[in-house]
Amino acid sequence: MVTASTPGHAGAAPGSDRPEDAGSRGPRLQVWQFLVLVVGYLVLVQGAVLLLAAEPGADAHGLTSTDAILRQVVVPVGIGAAFVLGIVTYLRAWQTVFVEPRRLRAWVLAIPVVLLVTGLVVTDYSGLAGKGLTFTGALLVATLMVGFSEELLFRGVGVQVFRRSGCSEFRVGLWTSVVFGVAHGSNGLVTGEYGNALLQVVLTTGTGFVFYLVFRSTGALTAAMLAHGWWDFSVLSTQVDPARPTSMEFVAFGALAVILLAVLVLRRRVGRDQASTKP
Repeated sequence: MVTASTPGHAGAAPGSDRPEDAGSRGPRLQVWQFLVLVVGYLVLVQGAVLLLAAEPGADAHGLTSTDAILRQVVVPVGIGAAFVLGIVTYLRAWQTVFVEPRRLRAWVLAIPVVLLVTGLVVTDYSGLAGKGLTFTGALLVATLMVGFSEELLFRGVGVQVFRRSGCSEFRVGLWTSVVFGVAHGSNGLVTGEYGNALLQVVLTTGTGFVFYLVFRSTGALTAAMLAHGWWDFSVLSTQVDPARPTSMEFVAFGALAVILLAVLVLRRRVGRDQASTKP
């Protein structure tokens, strides 16, 4: 197993380094072992989706009913979450995965704000109102469960694994996001829509890096979990009204483009401000 010392990380605030294994005294995973665990997680979640969809009376028309949310998200993701919780417990890495002392510079804190505002704009409020409070609450709980389990696996366990493999901090964010995106390609095996699944891989890779920046900027995995859950809730809300179908990929792509553009503008603005204040 690789136990290289922590590499430098561009963009981190001065004095924000920490010992590589602070707060963690449990077993360590190699990258290939982490990838095996990701496959195991997907088998559990997607397998449960297929089994529950095969039951008589199952809603096969997307997340358009409370029953569909329970069968397609809550129960499968609940099983996956229990699996990931078991991994973190085995690794004795609770403190390590949830708290990130190596914070990025202050301007990156704008990313959670931009994500929140973008979600507020994207959300289909009329569609949710037509479905009622019970459905809306079920969808919110379901997406928060997704945010919890996937962030714990990819930004929690995954970040630690790639760091210890000797990756630079940028590559940690990149590779965990790529694995996150490729994992979502498994949806094509369930739906049979391989073209949409490929597009989803690209989109979720981008959003994965945004969630990584949320984690690094706030120093709290719970912030990335909430951001992830809110993002999924906003995007999936556009799919709840069959009478007004909206391309989820189009919505997600547009929203992601807005977020990344705002990040670039903010970064350039902060850079100019810092340059102008130098003597």
